[in-house]
Amino acid sequence: MYNNEKREHELIIRNGWTLILPALVLGLGGGCGLCHIEGLCWLGYTWFGLCMVFVLFMLWFFRNPTRVAPVGEENIVSGAEGTVRSVQYVTEDDGSPASAVVKEFFPGEKAVRISTFLSPLHVHVNRLSIGGKVVQCEYRHGKHLLTMDERSSLYNQHSVVLVEDSDGLRCLHKQITGPIVRRVIFWLDEGQPVKRGGILGMMKFGSRMDIWLPADRVEVCVKPGDPVVAGETVIAKRK
Repeated sequence: MYNNEKREHELIIRNGWTLILPALVLGLGGGCGLCHIEGLCWLGYTWFGLCMVFVLFMLWFFRNPTRVAPVGEENIVSGAEGTVRSVQYVTEDDGSPASAVVKEFFPGEKAVRISTFLSPLHVHVNRLSIGGKVVQCEYRHGKHLLTMDERSSLYNQHSVVLVEDSDGLRCLHKQITGPIVRRVIFWLDEGQPVKRGGILGMMKFGSRMDIWLPADRVEVCVKPGDPVVAGETVIAKRK
């Protein structure tokens, strides 16, 4: 099993170093090399500057600020940092593309989907909305529709992380790729115990996260347009 407790203490998520360190070496090496060629010193400084801009952006992008979940297990927290774009109630027979998700994960129930959109400037480390046990986690291949398209929740490439707590409350986390952003990562195993607000995974350079909950068991606390912080902002409360 993945030990996400260690990731909690990483100021920069370890996955980012494979991009940061090569850019740093290329910037220093290329810049110094060009500066030793007569007439190309300006190009060396330019190359070094561009590489450093890239390094600084990667350091910012892969940052992992400390998050503290609010006290009270009744609080269900956001899985991603960004802006809430939609809060939608769905049943398995309402005819919408989202109904297929309800049919698979919440059969016979009414579910609520809270969609959060991320920009490249948001923290891209994702967190768990509830604690409990991971009962399902997998990556599903698919299309690359715009994430604002309702169909993207079903048809785009995405991850599925389903957590169930001791009271039987299920929470579905879906990391969804877009037309440009095509990689999402989760660091969990099926059967693994997890804590509310703990690290789930990461999205690469923006995208969308959908949190699905049984509508009859929760009261939604956010609305479209609200800013949210992963692991801290309460998006719903247990009834």
